[in-house]
Amino acid sequence: MTNSELVLLSLVAEAPRHGYELEKVIEERGMRNWTEIAFSSIYFLLNKLVKDGLIAAQTQPAAGRGPAKKVYTLLPAGADALKQGVREGLANAFPGDRSFLLGLSCLPMLPNAEVLAALAERQAALYARQSELQHHPALNLPGFPTHVTAMFTYSLSLLNAEIDWLSAYIRQLEKES
Repeated sequence: MTNSELVLLSLVAEAPRHGYELEKVIEERGMRNWTEIAFSSIYFLLNKLVKDGLIAAQTQPAAGRGPAKKVYTLLPAGADALKQGVREGLANAFPGDRSFLLGLSCLPMLPNAEVLAALAERQAALYARQSELQHHPALNLPGFPTHVTAMFTYSLSLLNAEIDWLSAYIRQLEKES
């Protein structure tokens, strides 16, 4: 499932919505900053989600003048797919992965225990990646060009920052539960 599909599922899970309303919420929340959903693809993706049995479309008459609107609602299979996508987005540790931001935006859809488990999985993957980087020859053996070493020190710095942030956030969630 793509991030764009998960965004639409999450917004329809919040409340039944028509296509233009989905576009408006995506724009208001700045979701295009961290997902690849385009206005032109919203209706294509909605039709795909309907075809896949994840959402339902029902035509509702217009409130006043104007055309009738299709309102989309989440189906049980869509709720399951959304939860799975949120879990994966939270658990997978790929730096710069926008699915993590999607996962964070959908935290209320999972029980706290599942959130903590997914974040612990992500944390373990980050520590494993940190260990790989720390032991890379570019950081431990002389003779590597400066720009190559810089790629590894930069990546390690970003990884360390995420590990620090994630550890603090997990502690915060544990206190709240």
